[in-house]
Amino acid sequence: MKKIFYLVALCLISFQTVSAQSQNEAIILFNEAIGHFKNKDFKKAIASYSQAIEVNPDYTKAYYNRGNAKLNIKDFDGAIDDFLFVMGLDPEFTKAYLYSGYAYMQKKDFKKAIKSYDYALKLDPQLAKAYLNKGTAHMKMKNYDKAIADFDRAIQIDSDQPTAYYNRGVCHQNTKDYYAAIKDYTVAIDKKPSLYSIYKSRGKAYLKLENYEEAIADFGAYLKKKPESADIYYYRGYAKLALEDLNGANTDFQLSLEIDPTYKSALKNKSFTSFKLGKYEEAVKDYTNLIKVDSDNPDHYFNRGIAYLRIEKYSRAEKDFSEVISQKSDFAQAYYNRANAYAQMENYGKACKDMKKAAKSGYEPAYGYIKDICSQ
Repeated sequence: MKKIFYLVALCLISFQTVSAQSQNEAIILFNEAIGHFKNKDFKKAIASYSQAIEVNPDYTKAYYNRGNAKLNIKDFDGAIDDFLFVMGLDPEFTKAYLYSGYAYMQKKDFKKAIKSYDYALKLDPQLAKAYLNKGTAHMKMKNYDKAIADFDRAIQIDSDQPTAYYNRGVCHQNTKDYYAAIKDYTVAIDKKPSLYSIYKSRGKAYLKLENYEEAIADFGAYLKKKPESADIYYYRGYAKLALEDLNGANTDFQLSLEIDPTYKSALKNKSFTSFKLGKYEEAVKDYTNLIKVDSDNPDHYFNRGIAYLRIEKYSRAEKDFSEVISQKSDFAQAYYNRANAYAQMENYGKACKDMKKAAKSGYEPAYGYIKDICSQ
Protein backbone atom coordinates (compact mmCIF):
# COMPACT_ATOMS: atom_id res chain seq x y z
CA MET A 1 0.00 0.00 0.00
CA LYS A 2 2.88 2.40 0.79
CA LYS A 3 4.39 2.00 -2.67
CA ILE A 4 1.08 2.89 -4.30
CA PHE A 5 0.66 5.89 -2.00
CA TYR A 6 4.07 7.28 -2.81
CA LEU A 7 3.55 6.70 -6.50
CA VAL A 8 0.33 8.72 -6.46
CA ALA A 9 1.99 11.49 -4.45
CA LEU A 10 4.87 11.72 -6.89
CA CYS A 11 2.43 11.92 -9.80
CA LEU A 12 0.55 14.77 -8.15
CA ILE A 13 3.72 16.73 -7.50
CA SER A 14 4.84 16.20 -11.09
CA PHE A 15 1.41 17.33 -12.46
CA GLN A 16 1.38 20.50 -10.38
CA THR A 17 4.85 21.42 -11.67
CA VAL A 18 3.80 20.90 -15.31
CA SER A 19 0.54 22.78 -14.66
CA ALA A 20 2.39 25.85 -13.41
CA GLN A 21 4.65 25.84 -16.46
CA SER A 22 1.71 25.27 -18.76
CA GLN A 23 -0.15 28.16 -17.21
CA ASN A 24 2.63 30.59 -18.11
CA GLU A 25 2.90 29.20 -21.62
CA ALA A 26 -0.89 29.37 -22.05
CA ILE A 27 -0.92 33.03 -20.95
CA ILE A 28 1.73 33.89 -23.53
CA LEU A 29 -0.30 32.20 -26.28
CA PHE A 30 -3.49 33.87 -24.99
CA ASN A 31 -1.88 37.31 -25.24
CA GLU A 32 -0.64 36.53 -28.75
CA ALA A 33 -4.22 35.64 -29.68
CA ILE A 34 -5.50 38.94 -28.29
CA GLY A 35 -3.02 40.77 -30.54
CA HIS A 36 -4.22 38.84 -33.60
CA PHE A 37 -7.83 39.59 -32.66
CA LYS A 38 -7.13 43.31 -32.36
CA ASN A 39 -5.58 43.19 -35.83
CA LYS A 40 -8.73 41.42 -37.05
CA ASP A 41 -6.74 38.34 -38.05
CA PHE A 42 -9.36 36.07 -36.55
CA LYS A 43 -8.01 32.81 -37.97
CA LYS A 44 -4.62 33.39 -36.36
CA ALA A 45 -6.37 34.40 -33.15
CA ILE A 46 -8.32 31.12 -33.18
CA ALA A 47 -5.11 29.16 -33.77
CA SER A 48 -3.36 30.86 -30.82
CA TYR A 49 -6.36 30.42 -28.52
CA SER A 50 -6.47 26.74 -29.53
CA GLN A 51 -2.79 26.37 -28.65
CA ALA A 52 -3.42 27.99 -25.27
CA ILE A 53 -6.29 25.55 -24.66
CA GLU A 54 -4.09 22.57 -25.62
CA VAL A 55 -1.58 23.66 -22.99
CA ASN A 56 -4.29 24.48 -20.43
CA PRO A 57 -7.57 22.64 -21.18
CA ASP A 58 -9.35 24.54 -18.37
CA TYR A 59 -8.56 28.02 -19.70
CA THR A 60 -12.07 29.49 -19.53
CA LYS A 61 -11.28 32.89 -21.06
CA ALA A 62 -9.46 31.25 -23.96
CA TYR A 63 -12.59 29.26 -24.84
CA TYR A 64 -14.73 32.40 -24.51
CA ASN A 65 -12.43 34.55 -26.64
CA ARG A 66 -12.06 31.81 -29.22
CA GLY A 67 -15.85 31.67 -29.43
CA ASN A 68 -15.95 35.39 -30.15
CA ALA A 69 -13.28 35.01 -32.83
CA LYS A 70 -15.34 32.25 -34.43
CA LEU A 71 -18.36 34.58 -34.46
CA ASN A 72 -16.31 36.98 -36.55
CA ILE A 73 -15.64 34.34 -39.23
CA LYS A 74 -19.29 33.19 -39.05
CA ASP A 75 -18.43 29.79 -37.60
CA PHE A 76 -21.53 29.88 -35.44
CA ASP A 77 -21.57 26.18 -34.56
CA GLY A 78 -17.94 26.37 -33.44
CA ALA A 79 -18.70 29.48 -31.40
CA ILE A 80 -21.62 27.77 -29.66
CA ASP A 81 -19.42 24.77 -28.80
CA ASP A 82 -16.88 27.09 -27.17
CA PHE A 83 -19.50 29.04 -25.23
CA LEU A 84 -21.06 25.79 -23.98
CA PHE A 85 -17.64 24.68 -22.77
CA VAL A 86 -17.27 27.98 -20.92
CA MET A 87 -20.62 27.39 -19.23
CA GLY A 88 -19.41 23.96 -18.13
CA LEU A 89 -16.27 25.43 -16.62
CA ASP A 90 -18.00 28.48 -15.13
CA PRO A 91 -21.84 28.32 -15.00
CA GLU A 92 -21.98 32.00 -13.96
CA PHE A 93 -20.06 33.35 -16.97
CA THR A 94 -22.89 35.64 -18.12
CA LYS A 95 -21.40 36.72 -21.44
CA ALA A 96 -21.11 33.12 -22.61
CA TYR A 97 -24.91 32.86 -22.45
CA LEU A 98 -25.31 36.27 -24.08
CA TYR A 99 -23.10 35.49 -27.06
CA SER A 100 -24.30 31.93 -27.49
CA GLY A 101 -27.73 33.54 -27.90
CA TYR A 102 -26.28 35.77 -30.61
CA ALA A 103 -24.79 32.73 -32.38
CA TYR A 104 -28.13 30.90 -32.25
CA MET A 105 -29.81 33.98 -33.73
CA GLN A 106 -27.40 33.95 -36.66
CA LYS A 107 -28.44 30.33 -37.25
CA LYS A 108 -32.09 31.48 -37.05
CA ASP A 109 -32.64 29.18 -34.10
CA PHE A 110 -34.58 31.83 -32.21
CA LYS A 111 -36.02 29.54 -29.54
CA LYS A 112 -32.56 28.49 -28.35
CA ALA A 113 -31.41 32.09 -28.57
CA ILE A 114 -34.23 33.16 -26.24
CA LYS A 115 -33.31 30.41 -23.76
CA SER A 116 -29.70 31.60 -23.76
CA TYR A 117 -30.79 35.18 -23.09
CA ASP A 118 -33.07 34.03 -20.28
CA TYR A 119 -30.11 32.28 -18.62
CA ALA A 120 -28.03 35.45 -18.99
CA LEU A 121 -30.81 37.51 -17.40
CA LYS A 122 -31.07 35.13 -14.44
CA LEU A 123 -27.41 35.88 -13.76
CA ASP A 124 -27.74 39.62 -14.49
CA PRO A 125 -31.32 41.00 -14.55
CA GLN A 126 -29.96 44.44 -15.55
CA LEU A 127 -28.34 43.22 -18.75
CA ALA A 128 -30.04 45.55 -21.23
CA LYS A 129 -28.36 43.94 -24.23
CA ALA A 130 -29.91 40.57 -23.35
CA TYR A 131 -33.39 42.13 -23.33
CA LEU A 132 -32.65 43.89 -26.62
CA ASN A 133 -31.48 40.70 -28.31
CA LYS A 134 -34.25 38.62 -26.80
CA GLY A 135 -36.79 41.13 -28.08
CA THR A 136 -35.21 40.93 -31.52
CA ALA A 137 -35.53 37.13 -31.45
CA HIS A 138 -39.22 37.42 -30.52
CA MET A 139 -39.65 39.99 -33.31
CA LYS A 140 -38.12 37.58 -35.83
CA MET A 141 -40.64 34.98 -34.67
CA LYS A 142 -43.44 37.57 -35.06
CA ASN A 143 -44.18 37.46 -31.34
CA TYR A 144 -44.61 41.23 -31.39
CA ASP A 145 -46.23 41.68 -27.98
CA LYS A 146 -43.43 39.74 -26.26
CA ALA A 147 -40.85 41.62 -28.29
CA ILE A 148 -42.32 44.99 -27.27
CA ALA A 149 -42.22 43.95 -23.59
CA ASP A 150 -38.54 43.05 -23.93
CA PHE A 151 -37.70 46.32 -25.70
CA ASP A 152 -39.61 48.20 -22.98
CA ARG A 153 -37.40 46.57 -20.35
CA ALA A 154 -34.23 47.22 -22.34
CA ILE A 155 -35.13 50.91 -22.60
CA GLN A 156 -36.00 51.11 -18.89
CA ILE A 157 -32.51 49.85 -18.06
CA ASP A 158 -30.69 51.88 -20.70
CA SER A 159 -32.69 54.59 -22.49
CA ASP A 160 -29.80 55.44 -24.82
CA GLN A 161 -30.37 52.53 -27.22
CA PRO A 162 -31.50 53.61 -30.70
CA THR A 163 -31.80 49.99 -31.85
CA ALA A 164 -34.29 49.23 -29.07
CA TYR A 165 -36.50 52.15 -30.12
CA TYR A 166 -36.18 51.23 -33.79
CA ASN A 167 -37.04 47.57 -33.25
CA ARG A 168 -39.94 48.47 -30.99
CA GLY A 169 -41.14 50.79 -33.76
CA VAL A 170 -41.00 47.89 -36.22
CA CYS A 171 -43.13 45.80 -33.86
CA HIS A 172 -45.67 48.63 -33.47
CA GLN A 173 -45.81 48.98 -37.25
CA ASN A 174 -46.43 45.25 -37.67
CA THR A 175 -49.30 45.49 -35.20
CA LYS A 176 -50.60 48.52 -37.18
CA ASP A 177 -50.02 50.98 -34.37
CA TYR A 178 -48.48 53.50 -36.76
CA TYR A 179 -48.55 56.45 -34.37
CA ALA A 180 -46.54 54.53 -31.77
CA ALA A 181 -44.19 53.33 -34.51
CA ILE A 182 -43.54 56.89 -35.72
CA LYS A 183 -42.89 58.02 -32.15
CA ASP A 184 -40.27 55.30 -31.66
CA TYR A 185 -38.66 55.90 -35.04
CA THR A 186 -38.38 59.60 -34.27
CA VAL A 187 -36.58 58.92 -30.97
CA ALA A 188 -34.26 56.47 -32.74
CA ILE A 189 -33.43 59.09 -35.40
CA ASP A 190 -32.74 61.71 -32.72
CA LYS A 191 -30.35 59.33 -30.99
CA LYS A 192 -28.63 58.09 -34.15
CA PRO A 193 -29.35 60.12 -37.32
CA SER A 194 -26.83 58.04 -39.29
CA LEU A 195 -29.08 54.97 -38.98
CA TYR A 196 -30.77 55.83 -42.29
CA SER A 197 -32.93 52.68 -42.47
CA ILE A 198 -35.17 54.35 -39.86
CA TYR A 199 -36.22 56.95 -42.43
CA LYS A 200 -37.43 54.17 -44.72
CA SER A 201 -39.51 52.58 -41.97
CA ARG A 202 -40.94 55.86 -40.71
CA GLY A 203 -41.77 56.89 -44.28
CA LYS A 204 -43.81 53.72 -44.69
CA ALA A 205 -45.64 54.41 -41.43
CA TYR A 206 -46.44 57.95 -42.61
CA LEU A 207 -47.67 56.47 -45.88
CA LYS A 208 -50.10 54.22 -44.00
CA LEU A 209 -51.47 57.26 -42.19
CA GLU A 210 -51.73 59.14 -45.51
CA ASN A 211 -49.25 61.75 -44.27
CA TYR A 212 -47.81 61.98 -47.75
CA GLU A 213 -45.59 65.04 -47.39
CA GLU A 214 -43.86 63.57 -44.34
CA ALA A 215 -43.47 60.25 -46.17
CA ILE A 216 -41.88 62.00 -49.17
CA ALA A 217 -39.41 63.80 -46.89
CA ASP A 218 -38.37 60.55 -45.17
CA PHE A 219 -38.01 58.62 -48.42
CA GLY A 220 -35.89 61.47 -49.77
CA ALA A 221 -33.62 61.31 -46.72
CA TYR A 222 -33.22 57.57 -47.18
CA LEU A 223 -32.46 57.87 -50.90
CA LYS A 224 -29.65 60.34 -50.20
CA LYS A 225 -27.86 57.53 -48.36
CA LYS A 226 -29.01 54.63 -50.51
CA PRO A 227 -30.01 55.79 -54.00
CA GLU A 228 -30.18 52.30 -55.53
CA SER A 229 -33.52 51.49 -53.88
CA ALA A 230 -36.24 50.67 -56.40
CA ASP A 231 -38.90 50.17 -53.74
CA ILE A 232 -38.29 53.56 -52.09
CA TYR A 233 -38.53 55.44 -55.39
CA TYR A 234 -41.79 53.57 -55.93
CA TYR A 235 -43.17 54.48 -52.48
CA ARG A 236 -42.17 58.12 -52.92
CA GLY A 237 -43.81 58.11 -56.33
CA TYR A 238 -46.95 56.65 -54.81
CA ALA A 239 -47.03 59.46 -52.20
CA LYS A 240 -46.56 62.09 -54.93
CA LEU A 241 -49.34 60.48 -56.96
CA ALA A 242 -51.63 60.72 -53.93
CA LEU A 243 -50.83 64.45 -53.83
CA GLU A 244 -51.61 64.65 -57.58
CA ASP A 245 -48.01 65.49 -58.45
CA LEU A 246 -48.16 63.48 -61.67
CA ASN A 247 -44.83 64.66 -63.05
CA GLY A 248 -43.00 63.93 -59.80
CA ALA A 249 -44.68 60.55 -59.50
CA ASN A 250 -43.88 59.66 -63.10
CA THR A 251 -40.21 60.53 -62.56
CA ASP A 252 -39.97 58.43 -59.40
CA PHE A 253 -41.62 55.43 -61.03
CA GLN A 254 -39.14 55.75 -63.90
CA LEU A 255 -36.21 55.88 -61.46
CA SER A 256 -37.57 52.77 -59.75
CA LEU A 257 -37.74 50.95 -63.09
CA GLU A 258 -34.21 51.94 -64.05
CA ILE A 259 -33.09 49.95 -61.02
CA ASP A 260 -35.59 47.10 -61.41
CA PRO A 261 -37.22 46.95 -64.87
CA THR A 262 -39.56 44.14 -63.73
CA TYR A 263 -41.06 45.98 -60.72
CA LYS A 264 -44.73 45.34 -61.49
CA SER A 265 -46.27 48.02 -59.26
CA ALA A 266 -43.89 50.65 -60.60
CA LEU A 267 -44.67 49.59 -64.18
CA LYS A 268 -48.39 49.81 -63.50
CA ASN A 269 -48.23 53.27 -61.95
CA LYS A 270 -45.72 54.57 -64.47
CA SER A 271 -48.11 53.54 -67.25
CA PHE A 272 -50.98 55.25 -65.46
CA THR A 273 -49.13 58.55 -64.89
CA SER A 274 -47.79 58.62 -68.46
CA PHE A 275 -51.35 58.24 -69.74
CA LYS A 276 -52.76 60.86 -67.36
CA LEU A 277 -50.05 63.28 -68.46
CA GLY A 278 -51.07 62.75 -72.09
CA LYS A 279 -47.77 61.05 -72.93
CA TYR A 280 -49.50 58.37 -74.97
CA GLU A 281 -46.44 57.14 -76.89
CA GLU A 282 -44.67 56.70 -73.55
CA ALA A 283 -47.76 55.04 -72.09
CA VAL A 284 -47.74 52.50 -74.93
CA LYS A 285 -44.12 51.63 -74.10
CA ASP A 286 -44.94 51.42 -70.40
CA TYR A 287 -47.91 49.13 -70.92
CA THR A 288 -45.85 46.98 -73.30
CA ASN A 289 -43.23 46.53 -70.55
CA LEU A 290 -45.98 45.79 -68.03
CA ILE A 291 -47.50 43.14 -70.30
CA LYS A 292 -44.09 41.43 -70.50
CA VAL A 293 -44.24 40.72 -66.76
CA ASP A 294 -48.03 40.36 -66.41
CA SER A 295 -49.46 39.05 -69.69
CA ASP A 296 -52.64 37.55 -68.26
CA ASN A 297 -54.24 40.80 -67.13
CA PRO A 298 -56.78 42.07 -69.70
CA ASP A 299 -56.74 45.58 -68.17
CA HIS A 300 -53.19 46.15 -69.40
CA TYR A 301 -54.13 45.35 -73.02
CA PHE A 302 -57.23 47.50 -72.70
CA ASN A 303 -55.29 50.52 -71.43
CA ARG A 304 -52.65 50.11 -74.11
CA GLY A 305 -55.43 49.88 -76.67
CA ILE A 306 -56.82 53.22 -75.47
CA ALA A 307 -53.34 54.76 -75.74
CA TYR A 308 -53.07 53.41 -79.30
CA LEU A 309 -56.41 55.03 -80.13
CA ARG A 310 -55.09 58.37 -78.83
CA ILE A 311 -52.07 58.22 -81.16
CA GLU A 312 -54.27 57.00 -84.04
CA LYS A 313 -52.71 53.55 -84.37
CA TYR A 314 -56.05 51.88 -84.92
CA SER A 315 -54.95 48.45 -86.12
CA ARG A 316 -52.79 48.00 -83.02
CA ALA A 317 -55.63 49.22 -80.83
CA GLU A 318 -57.95 46.67 -82.48
CA LYS A 319 -55.48 43.86 -81.71
CA ASP A 320 -55.30 44.87 -78.07
CA PHE A 321 -59.07 45.05 -77.67
CA SER A 322 -59.37 41.67 -79.38
CA GLU A 323 -56.91 40.25 -76.86
CA VAL A 324 -59.00 41.70 -74.04
CA ILE A 325 -62.14 40.08 -75.43
CA SER A 326 -60.37 36.73 -75.81
CA GLN A 327 -59.54 36.86 -72.10
CA LYS A 328 -62.79 38.44 -70.93
CA SER A 329 -65.63 38.00 -73.37
CA ASP A 330 -68.12 40.17 -71.41
CA PHE A 331 -65.88 43.28 -71.31
CA ALA A 332 -68.37 45.78 -72.77
CA GLN A 333 -65.92 48.69 -73.02
CA ALA A 334 -63.53 46.53 -75.02
CA TYR A 335 -66.28 45.95 -77.64
CA TYR A 336 -67.11 49.67 -77.61
CA ASN A 337 -63.52 50.77 -78.18
CA ARG A 338 -62.83 48.06 -80.74
CA ALA A 339 -65.87 49.36 -82.58
CA ASN A 340 -64.26 52.81 -82.60
CA ALA A 341 -61.03 51.34 -83.95
CA TYR A 342 -62.92 49.46 -86.70
CA ALA A 343 -64.88 52.63 -87.57
CA GLN A 344 -61.66 54.63 -87.92
CA MET A 345 -60.39 51.92 -90.30
CA GLU A 346 -63.75 52.17 -92.14
CA ASN A 347 -64.67 48.59 -91.34
CA TYR A 348 -68.24 49.54 -90.44
CA GLY A 349 -69.67 46.03 -90.48
CA LYS A 350 -67.44 44.88 -87.65
CA ALA A 351 -67.82 48.24 -85.91
CA CYS A 352 -71.62 47.91 -85.96
CA LYS A 353 -71.45 44.37 -84.61
CA ASP A 354 -69.16 45.37 -81.73
CA MET A 355 -71.18 48.46 -80.84
CA LYS A 356 -74.33 46.35 -80.57
CA LYS A 357 -72.51 43.90 -78.30
CA ALA A 358 -71.36 46.78 -76.11
CA ALA A 359 -74.92 48.10 -75.88
CA LYS A 360 -76.30 44.65 -75.18
CA SER A 361 -73.80 44.29 -72.33
CA GLY A 362 -75.26 47.42 -70.76
CA TYR A 363 -72.64 50.00 -71.72
CA GLU A 364 -74.86 53.09 -72.11
CA PRO A 365 -72.55 55.26 -74.29
CA ALA A 366 -72.82 52.59 -77.02
CA TYR A 367 -76.55 53.24 -77.63
CA GLY A 368 -75.94 56.68 -79.07
CA TYR A 369 -73.55 55.41 -81.74
CA ILE A 370 -75.29 52.30 -83.02
CA LYS A 371 -77.48 54.18 -85.53
CA ASP A 372 -74.61 56.26 -86.99
CA ILE A 373 -72.15 53.37 -87.30
CA CYS A 374 -74.60 50.77 -88.53
CA SER A 375 -75.97 53.11 -91.22
CA GLN A 376 -72.55 53.47 -92.87
